This record gives sequence, C-alpha cells and structure tokens, in this order.
Amino acid sequence: MITTLYLIRHAQSIGNEKKLFGGITDYELSELGLKQADSLAIKLQDYKIDKIYSSPLRRTIQTITPTAESKNLKINIEENLKELSCGSWENRLRSELYDLYPEIINYIDETGNFRGMQGQEEMIEAQNRMYNTIKKIAIENAGKNVIITTHLVATRAFLCKILNIPFEKTEEKIGDIKNTGITTITYDTDLDKFEVLKIGE
Repeated sequence: MITTLYLIRHAQSIGNEKKLFGGITDYELSELGLKQADSLAIKLQDYKIDKIYSSPLRRTIQTITPTAESKNLKINIEENLKELSCGSWENRLRSELYDLYPEIINYIDETGNFRGMQGQEEMIEAQNRMYNTIKKIAIENAGKNVIITTHLVATRAFLCKILNIPFEKTEEKIGDIKNTGITTITYDTDLDKFEVLKIGE
C-alpha cells in the first residue's frame, strides 16, 4: 500500500524573524507566521488528509492548527519530529555567531551540514530519529494521506537519508525549504521504499 506524506516546514517563527539560531528553542510564530498558517490551511483545503502529526515545538503546532481545525482532525504530537538541537548556539543572533565562529557558520551555510556547534545534536542522530519516526508513521497509516509538521534541518537530514545524499551536499542537492513549504513523499509498505515527489512546494 502507498502512504502519502506531506512534510511541512513551520511558518515564520519569532526566531526566524529576529534571525536567531533556533534549534529546539520553543518560539511562537511571528505575526507574519500566523498569516502564513492561515494561508496554508487555505492551500490544503482540497487535500484529502487522514491524520496530522507535529513536532512538540509551538511553532509547528501553531502552523498546522488552522488546518487541523478546518479538517476537524486531532494534532498528534511526536517528540522525535523536533528540530536538531544547536547546543550552545541556541537562541543566539546569527550576526553574533558570524563574528565569533566565521569558519563554522560559513561552512554550515555553504553545505547545510550542521557540525562544530558545542553541545549540538549530531546530524546523524537527527537523521535516524526522523527516519525511524516517519517510517513508523507511514506504516501505521498505510494507504492514507498524512501531514507531518516539522523543521528545516530535521527534514533535510531525513531527505539525505532516503535520497542517499551526504550531509555536506545538503545545500547543493536539496536547497532551502521555505516556511510552510510542503515536501511530498510516498512510502510503499510492500517494497519498504520512500519516493520523493516534490521538495518544498
């Protein structure tokens, strides 16, 4: 059976707006982000959705709430869909980090591979928890259409796994996923295979 998964990056958060290194810091949506969440619900109104999952962070829950309400669906919170933890870089201005750690942050920006941050979660750890969780969701909802609301780095780490892309090629091969961007993936339960249809639509 084919499960269709819509991986949605959250709308603009306060952290995005202020250009902070967010990670697992629990930001709410900005004023623009709240409008984006409403627009997302309108965009998804003709999608047949059977179930909704979300990271536990407020920005993802707020992003999908208008859609859940319009479709009368519960938001199922899944801890392992949260963003990669940025350790000591959490909630710090990007401009400050450029001054303090130019080589590290320029490498991150150029490659999309998050490494070198003190106390961070490793990309492979985020990749494994995302892959295992999304596969579990796909199997449990075989043949259904499922929304998964999550985060940029976590989503790209998952995509690297199923597309066999090394982390240092993330920016080149996957690129940015804008706020409320929808990545459409299918999972064939018989073949145990993911297929990426669209990234960040």
